[in-house]
This record gives sequence, C-alpha cells and structure tokens, in this order.
Amino acid sequence: MKKFITYIMAMLLLMQAGCRKGESLPDTPIIDLGGETWVNGPLDEWLETEFLDPFNIQVKYKWDPYELNYMRNLVPVNEDKVKPVMEAVRQIWIKPYERVAGDAFMKTYVPKQFVLAGSAEYNTNGTIILGQAEGGRKIVLLGLNRFDTASRIEVQRMLHTIHHEFAHILHQTKLYPLEWKALNPEWYTATWYNNTDEEAYRQGLISAYAKASPDEDFVETVSFLLVFGQQYYDSVINRTDVPERSKQILQRKKEMVVDYFNNNFNIDFISLQQETQAAITDYLQ
Repeated sequence: MKKFITYIMAMLLLMQAGCRKGESLPDTPIIDLGGETWVNGPLDEWLETEFLDPFNIQVKYKWDPYELNYMRNLVPVNEDKVKPVMEAVRQIWIKPYERVAGDAFMKTYVPKQFVLAGSAEYNTNGTIILGQAEGGRKIVLLGLNRFDTASRIEVQRMLHTIHHEFAHILHQTKLYPLEWKALNPEWYTATWYNNTDEEAYRQGLISAYAKASPDEDFVETVSFLLVFGQQYYDSVINRTDVPERSKQILQRKKEMVVDYFNNNFNIDFISLQQETQAAITDYLQ
C-alpha cells in the first residue's frame, strides 16, 4: 500500500512540474514536427508563378515520405531536375490542352498536387511504377533523376506517364463507353507483365500494360495516341503479324477515344494530338 501511495505522489509531482505557469508552447513550428526546414528560393517562386497561381497546382519536390509509398525504398528528386521536368509538364501537357480545350477545362480538371520523387518503385513481380493518380487530386511522378531533356525517349516516357494518369482522372469523371469493355475482354489479365508489347498488339491492345484492365487499356490508348502520335499507332495496326480482327479493334479504340473527348469535353482530339506532337518537337529543339 505504501508503494502504491508513493507511486501516486511521484506522478502528481511530475504532473505539477509539467504544468508550471512559467512554461509555454513555442510560437513557431518545430523543425521536423510541422515546421518548414527551408526558405523559398527562385525555383519555388517559378513553380508558384507557373503552376500554383494560374492552376492552383502545388508541386512538392522536397522529401516527404508521407506523400509516397513508405513500403518502397525511394530517393528524393535532384533539385536540378525539378524545373526541366515541370517545364516539360507545362509545355507538353498543359499548353496543348489549353490551346485546344481552353483555360477553363484545365482549371477544372487538373490535379491540385504534383509530388516528385527521384527513383521509381520496383515491385517483386519485376514491374516498375513510374507514376500514379490518386483520387483525381494528386499525381505522383517517379524515377525523375534519370530525366534527360535531350532524350526523346526520356521525354516521351515521362509525358506518357502524365497523360496516362490524367486520362485516369478524366474517365473517373466521365466514363468511357461500355462498348470498350466488350471489344476484347478475353485478353485482360492481372499477370499482364508476363506478356510482351508485341503479344499485346496481336490481341488488339497498344501495350502489355493495357492488358491489366479495361481502364488501363483506355488510358494507355489515349496516352500512346497523344505522346507517340498517330504514325506510331498506325505502325502497330499495320504490322504484318497483327490479325485482321485485332487491327479492327485497335482502329475502333482510336475512334472511340476521339468520340469520347469530343462528346464529353468538346475537345477535338486530333488537334490535341497534333499540338502534343508539336510541343514535344519544340521542347527537344
């Protein structure tokens, strides 16, 4: 009993010591507990001018593990990659849509946050995640430390990710026609990564990843048409190893994408495609 009373007395003393009137909470946030650890510089001011002010898009490039998949070993994006990446986003994604769809469209549908990371996510099944859209409000771009402004392949790879994820946002707002899911449902599979792009072509899909689901098939088709262009898409259709039925399916999917953008958003998809291709060429010059 004496031990119990002694324990209570000790706790009361500790509580009294912790509640002295002379002590007060700090007026400024504590570093790493919600406080800022850096001062905005020229890069932050540029991001604010180009993205936050006109579109209310926040670009997060400083390391914040809570914005990313903490179950993966990721590294921050190199600061010298941030402006080239976001300049490409502005020129090759935002500007073409603005010119064809209008300023109001972009302000309505753009995600309100971009999160940048230097490395990609590597899965145990051998697949690599380069980006993802979360709830229509956020796009995460990964693997950016390898971004090279002089490489068409790298520029297209990164823009393919953005157009892919943005197409997800659009179809989650206005669904594509149900006919899409009935064109070649027998080829959708959770183990899409066991297939090659060439096998997907022969089945009427534009990439192996398009085999993952009808949703992924739709956004892959949109992104390939915009980023790699009509000539590339036609080259897949015209391959000698692609059966006639698959050629017809690929052609039908292209027509459905054009109709989807026109009927749901009043966007001339062919013009958007041409603007995107021109923007890629201009960026690489």
